[in-house]
Amino acid sequence: MSFKSTVSGQIHSGARRLMLVNALRSVGQGMMVVDLALYLDALGWSTAAIGGVLATSGLLAIGLAPCIGIYSDRIGRKPFILFYELLIAACALTGVLTTNFIWLFIAISLSGFGKADAGSPSPCAPAEQAWLSTFIPAAERGKVYSLNNALSFFGMATGAVLGGTTAFWGNTLPGELSFRSIFFFVFVLSLITSSIIVTVKSVKPVKVVSEKEEMAECQDKNIHSEENKAVFKLAAINILNGLAVGLTGPMMSYWLSEKFGASSTQIGGTLAVTFFATGITSVIQARLSQKHGNIRSIVLVRFLASTLLILIPLLPNFGLVSLAYVIRTALNRGTQGAQQALSVSLTRDNRRGFASSVNVLSMRIPSSIGPYISGYLFGLGSLSLPFYIAAGLQYSFAYFYGKIFSSYDVRMRTHASSG
Repeated sequence: MSFKSTVSGQIHSGARRLMLVNALRSVGQGMMVVDLALYLDALGWSTAAIGGVLATSGLLAIGLAPCIGIYSDRIGRKPFILFYELLIAACALTGVLTTNFIWLFIAISLSGFGKADAGSPSPCAPAEQAWLSTFIPAAERGKVYSLNNALSFFGMATGAVLGGTTAFWGNTLPGELSFRSIFFFVFVLSLITSSIIVTVKSVKPVKVVSEKEEMAECQDKNIHSEENKAVFKLAAINILNGLAVGLTGPMMSYWLSEKFGASSTQIGGTLAVTFFATGITSVIQARLSQKHGNIRSIVLVRFLASTLLILIPLLPNFGLVSLAYVIRTALNRGTQGAQQALSVSLTRDNRRGFASSVNVLSMRIPSSIGPYISGYLFGLGSLSLPFYIAAGLQYSFAYFYGKIFSSYDVRMRTHASSG
């Protein structure tokens, strides 16, 4: 796809539509993050069943993501994203129509409701990231992906606020009916996002993107090999980041409750503020990527976030810890868009689904292990050690990220200027 038609300083209409889909989807996901567990509890589900359905959803996404990413490189990304939006609509409609345990378990597992993936289309995330990249010049990806990340978290924050209003619907929709209305809202949003996706032009990935790449098979294999090395280097570094995220993020509510006796209302308020703050830092990250380069800006922000992570277990009260947590998490998650921009820039267009799949898996698998480690350490009475381990991992991630990929800022700009 040629970028010559892209107006300087403006975002391609195809990219804008995909970003709008992401924002709308995030609103529904934010509502589910707040209310899904409460709804299932109101239906009489055990905590094991609630945890089990969320774990099943996560494992399903991990298993399907690489397959979808690779096949989207071959047949195009649009069919996968459109199918998933329609699947979310069907799953939401299931939540509207029935409270049957089996049907709800299937619907939640397939849709990814309640997982707080910031609007990501779960197993189809690699395909969506690769599709978005086709509309954006390489030099602009850090900025645009950061803005897309900001929309995710603004949407999540809006959804979290809306999800918190179910308590006020008690007179009109008593009991579990107030929660079921959330499913209807998500159903409508999914129909809207599906209709938007239909209007986005589908560009089938091409094997050759420039005349210079029309070379002998042997030389093509060399390019292929170099791309693989870059992708798997990034995956190796991501393991550090993923494990650090898993050590602190999922168990944060438990830690706040255990150390300070924080209520669910206090913790929920902190979460909503965190989403809004992350949206703001993602916008700032977009500007930093433009001014200082994608990689350098990520490294600087990550070092600062790691320092705040060390301070969290040392602070004396809930208010100060919440403030540090909001700032630290916003800084950390605010770089996600810029990191996605790198992952889709390591390969040619016909292999970006593969690159995104490896990037997603290298984060999600270790992050699923982290909670078990932190839970074990918490059980031993060590409430601080997981934070120090996570900080060390985050410092290591930032160091190696900058050391290995610092040259890619120059490459992305050079590629853009010659494209």
